[in-house]
Amino acid sequence: MPGKKRVSFKYRAGPAALRSLSDGMAYFASPSELNDSLEAKFVMPERTTYAEKLSEILSELAQERKAAYRFEPDPNFAEEVEQHVAQESAAFLKQCQHVGIYSCTIRPDNQPMWAYYCGDSKGVCFEFEWPDDVVKEYSLLPTFVEYSDKPRIHDRFDDMREEIRALAREQPDWTVEDLLQHSAGPDFTMRWMVRSMGRAVSTKHADWAHECELRMVSPKSGALPILKRLLKRVYFARTDFPEWGPIMMLLHQLYPKVELAEVRFSHVDPVVSVMPMTKRLVPVGPASGFGAG
Repeated sequence: MPGKKRVSFKYRAGPAALRSLSDGMAYFASPSELNDSLEAKFVMPERTTYAEKLSEILSELAQERKAAYRFEPDPNFAEEVEQHVAQESAAFLKQCQHVGIYSCTIRPDNQPMWAYYCGDSKGVCFEFEWPDDVVKEYSLLPTFVEYSDKPRIHDRFDDMREEIRALAREQPDWTVEDLLQHSAGPDFTMRWMVRSMGRAVSTKHADWAHECELRMVSPKSGALPILKRLLKRVYFARTDFPEWGPIMMLLHQLYPKVELAEVRFSHVDPVVSVMPMTKRLVPVGPASGFGAG
């Protein structure tokens, strides 16, 4: 939504955090590289025809608008689209295995994630804001992960329905005939496929629901040089790990405007607290009792 910040949090163990801060990269992993062996695994349903589904959707919109409408597709057009959709299905399945996924979550104080993604809290949590220009420049798709314990049957026509409805909301003055005409164009098809692919690669088993994952999906996997444009705050829970000092030095040198905060967990009130911190350099030398030889 315009004007609304896209904020996410990513937990990183010490070595991974140090590497990311040093090279300024955000690595978008392919589904096979992630720790869920069922990433981007789904089957396509035995579907109704394109013409039948489109007729159903447009008839629903016509009824809601109290407009008389009956969709009678041209047989040649319907057959041509059917063939295209069938051929494109194989490409869709293949492409879903080559997208890039940057996994994040919705808060910086999830204790299990500090434990297993930060190696017993020996790491940090990055807070990101994803500006529109970055999302547009790299064709990123922000999406929340859906969790389910049901078999994964991915029907792209469900996404066509949602995309047509989204278009109808964007263009309230368009008639159903206008929507039909636009739905046959390449712009609509691209929006439909992007929406469908984002949903296809963002469904996980309910066992993962505690992670409350939101992710950015890229057209292909790989590292993007965008960390300096995203990073707003770094959270830590402990300082007794080898990468702590180098991380603080890199933040001072390369990310001077990034804020720092400590996350504290307790068995008494407050059970969770976040304390803003200030970065500063402390001279080390003979006067301070260090460095004398």
